[in-house]
Amino acid sequence: MNLREQEYVLAIANYQTLKGAAEFLNVSPPTLSVFLSTLEHTLGVPLFNRFGKKFVPTEVGETYIRYAREMCFLNRQWEARLYDIKHGERGVLRLGLHPRRTTYLLPAALRELTIRHPSIDVKLYEGSSEELFHLLLDGEVDLIINNRPNPAPVLEFIPFYRDRLVAVLSPLHPLACKAVSISGSSVPWIDLSLFAGETFILQLPDQSSRMYTDQALDYAGVHPLHHYTVENLESAAQMAAEGLGVAFNFLGYIQHFSYHKPIRYFLTGDPNAFIDYYIVRRKDAYLAPYVADFIEILQEQIAQQSLLILPPDKKQAKP
Repeated sequence: MNLREQEYVLAIANYQTLKGAAEFLNVSPPTLSVFLSTLEHTLGVPLFNRFGKKFVPTEVGETYIRYAREMCFLNRQWEARLYDIKHGERGVLRLGLHPRRTTYLLPAALRELTIRHPSIDVKLYEGSSEELFHLLLDGEVDLIINNRPNPAPVLEFIPFYRDRLVAVLSPLHPLACKAVSISGSSVPWIDLSLFAGETFILQLPDQSSRMYTDQALDYAGVHPLHHYTVENLESAAQMAAEGLGVAFNFLGYIQHFSYHKPIRYFLTGDPNAFIDYYIVRRKDAYLAPYVADFIEILQEQIAQQSLLILPPDKKQAKP
């Protein structure tokens, strides 16, 4: 199917400039400008408002873009299915994930995929949770790995693993000895209320780690009076190692990090609270055999890690 018109309009919407869209499409800006003018003349309405060099969709343009994305998604599904029928073991796996997420298991999972399907190409898309869900809903990726909820009914959430929030301290912190053992965990738990009045090292408000940190602080009734804001979790941990305050991290991350100075970490917040991670896909998307295999490989890989695994009877969940 030839959807050149829709692909051109989507490129303009994504880049918001003719120059950026033209570079992506490998055409000249004048060619793209003539195309858009001709299309808008044919439709009888403008698809974009022009603000200098910036192109912003009109109300009609937003409607066109919504349908164009769905048309391109269906076209990619058709092409993938046709390709599988004609070529069998060839295709592309498109995976979206946070830049830091699953770095300790993804390389091994990709190696296993290449063993099972040596002719499969893999494209990785890194971004925030919001960006990844947009890519998935627009059909730009096959799978994402995420711990954020999304109410879109078209999405299927496949349980992956469970994580825990940890507080990070310097080994010399005088309260490090106050941690206690809790049932079912080899990592001790510490009460954040012990640190009321101390400096905390927090992430940006839109980071998932900050969301879970705020929940843990609320659980302990702690309202930080002094804090640093640092996006990078490794930097936050090393700030804690220097005695600058209490940092936070995920158990699944912290045990795989390398640190210049030693740290100690403890479960914290609600002892019964878990952070559920999912492999997320569109229910209506064609599931190529190699994509299904990769989901299985990821689940096999996570079972080998020292993480809390979701019960095997949870086939699907909606967070």
